[in-house]
Amino acid sequence: MVDTVGVVPQAYIAISEAAGVPNNGDMRIAERIYLASRDILHVELEITAPKVLTRPWKTTRIYFRQRARKFDIVEGVCLEGYFAPGTDKDGNAIFAPVKHDVGGNRVPPE
Repeated sequence: MVDTVGVVPQAYIAISEAAGVPNNGDMRIAERIYLASRDILHVELEITAPKVLTRPWKTTRIYFRQRARKFDIVEGVCLEGYFAPGTDKDGNAIFAPVKHDVGGNRVPPE
């Protein structure tokens, strides 16, 4: 069991691959990860965010091992320096883009 708390309010609760809702800083994620069979991994998620959700949201993600295929593991890119905590027009906590000059240096706030 993996229990995640202290998630920054700017992290969205993903309701699909392309959309989400703000968590308002009270989100808790409980994950149960197990092999359902030799080549099938299940991740059962329960997301609790009382300020945003009326009840816990539960879902299961299923991953299939592709033994016949060959995949490369690639490094992820952290974009932390490109965003800063902010607030949107509705008062929700967000990560706002940070301005950079042509050379890639951060532009100080005005």
